[in-house]
Amino acid sequence: MHRFLHSMEEPYKEVLNLRVFGELSFEKIGAIFGKSSGWARVTYYRAKKQIIEYMEAMENETDQL
Repeated sequence: MHRFLHSMEEPYKEVLNLRVFGELSFEKIGAIFGKSSGWARVTYYRAKKQIIEYMEAMENETDQL
């Protein structure tokens, strides 16, 4: 999982880190990137979707063993 988080493309990785670990609001994240809070929210949820898809793929891989 750690390796996957580091391999994520920007801005998904940075938005996810700012939201989860930095506990910043979407408004603050948007301001950092010079974008809207809506952009930050969508980017965060897309990053989250990537993680879910990765975890599901890993689960399916484990089930096949």
